[in-house]
Amino acid sequence: MAESYPGGMTSPAGDFRVTAAHTSQTLVITVSGELDSATAGELAEHLDRVAAGSGPLVVDMTGVTFCDSSGLNCLMAAVARDVDLRIIGSRQVLKVLRLAGVMHAVTLEPSVARAIGKAVGAD
Repeated sequence: MAESYPGGMTSPAGDFRVTAAHTSQTLVITVSGELDSATAGELAEHLDRVAAGSGPLVVDMTGVTFCDSSGLNCLMAAVARDVDLRIIGSRQVLKVLRLAGVMHAVTLEPSVARAIGKAVGAD
């Protein structure tokens, strides 16, 4: 069962929302709404809390309706810190990753359950 992330990390900004919860296996960050320069800081705050080498980080972005380079920069900053991202992406997120040529830098998963299952296997 998921529990709240330290500090009750739920960040709404209009239609944009970021939540973070621990499962018994890993941390899952869920992002929804428009991820752009006005909202990317919310996601960056969550991603910045994850230490390199702390295990896979599951980022459920299936609810993201728009993603620009600001959102991409948040993800790539985590990758640059050696955070093992497991992304479940919406069409918009996958399009941005593909156009930027960085799909190889993250692990794409079809579902949160599968990403968590693989994260458990990585331990």
